[in-house]
Amino acid sequence: MRIIYTILLLFFLGPAFSQQKAKKQVWASLEEQVKAWNEGKLEDAMAYYYNSPDLLWISRAGIEKGFTPVFNSYIEEFRDRSKMGTFTYQPLETQVLSAKTVLYVYRWKIELAGKKLMGGVSSQIWKKTGRKWTIHAEHAS
Repeated sequence: MRIIYTILLLFFLGPAFSQQKAKKQVWASLEEQVKAWNEGKLEDAMAYYYNSPDLLWISRAGIEKGFTPVFNSYIEEFRDRSKMGTFTYQPLETQVLSAKTVLYVYRWKIELAGKKLMGGVSSQIWKKTGRKWTIHAEHAS
């Protein structure tokens, strides 16, 4: 009888454990990305975006498709790494959409010399590709 209870317990609680694990892994991935940004390591920070023509970037300026155009726009805007500023964020919502897909919403800002350069709210779709979580779509406003 204990075996049946154990199996049922794992059946019902297993998804909750995997959802929490997915959230924690995405939270840790964003922390690593922010750390790279704040150290002026733009290429390392960009490594958290899905390196594919399918990457979707949405901003006030419109829609950008593909890793290369998004990467190039960052390189152009932050050619001088000293202008990258300090990135901070406040989590607002995290939803596990599937075992390998997480929606993460947060308020963010970038400050340089105590002045806000930019900021807003970002919604990201993170997917587990292989052993790594990467951003497959982002809407920043």
